[in-house]
Amino acid sequence: MEARRYKVIDIIGAGSLGLLFAGRLSASGATVRLWTRTLEQAHIIAREGITVLDKEGQVAVHVSGDQLKVAPLADWQRLNSQTSARWIMFLTKQGAIEEVLEQIQPVAQTETGTGIICLQNGIGHIERIRQAWPKAVVYPAVTTEGAKKQGATSIVHAGSGVTEIGYSEEVEGEHNTDFKQYVLNRLLAAGFDVCLSKEIEKGIYRKLLINAVINPLTAVWRVRNGELLSEPVRIHMMRKLYDEGIQVYEAHGIRWESAWWDQIMDVCRATAENHSSMLADVLAHSMTEVASINGQLVQMARRAGISAPTHEVLWQLIEGMRLKEG
Repeated sequence: MEARRYKVIDIIGAGSLGLLFAGRLSASGATVRLWTRTLEQAHIIAREGITVLDKEGQVAVHVSGDQLKVAPLADWQRLNSQTSARWIMFLTKQGAIEEVLEQIQPVAQTETGTGIICLQNGIGHIERIRQAWPKAVVYPAVTTEGAKKQGATSIVHAGSGVTEIGYSEEVEGEHNTDFKQYVLNRLLAAGFDVCLSKEIEKGIYRKLLINAVINPLTAVWRVRNGELLSEPVRIHMMRKLYDEGIQVYEAHGIRWESAWWDQIMDVCRATAENHSSMLADVLAHSMTEVASINGQLVQMARRAGISAPTHEVLWQLIEGMRLKEG
């Protein structure tokens, strides 16, 4: 007997972005199931709820625990036999994708009619998710929302951004209609600036390059984003990374725009006081996404018969920092 489906948005991952989307969606009236990595985290969120603070530290949104449905991902199979997932937002980091897929794959292999919105940095994850969940409709997405975790249940919404979701008219009509009427409208009602893109691949590669330029340098130098613009030698290193990335894109026939360099500079200014996620991971002695960002560019370069030496050195340096300090 097939599990029932309800108008629920399942959010996998209770990091900074997971809490931001879960909190704002729940506050706007959407029914959210939030899936955590551990049972302990699920209990804390169920008890304390989710608090979203603005940049000044004032409470922008608070959702009490009884407004949320929270469970550890280990319970996915059992709970989805009762209430089948219809819309899922993957908000874990790249490095957690394999672990997530291992836990949900028994359901994923047989479940149909599911829509999955993927909001990871880097590249390579979309193919893995499609392979693990062959009967789902996958919507690649990128976001420039900025969020910084303050604790197990609260985050600072450090900067409002834009969320682009890949959209194709070729997807089954009923599925797209449900996506627009429910998911898209819910995100807009929650205050997110969302747009549908028929060129999401271009958006993914643009964000990959932005992250590949900013994140590793902040992680190595341990500086905030804005400090990258404070010295000519830092801007010079940014430009080296940018130029190498563009060479890789050209070798693969990936379309790019000359305005992307100015956009990288604008991101540094707009997020001047922010720690990049890679720097935050280094400081916490956690696994970073460098392999999915700079490492992916290096591998793309190798496949094209060229090199990306600056990206490769930073990839190795940052991986080595984790091994040493972890």
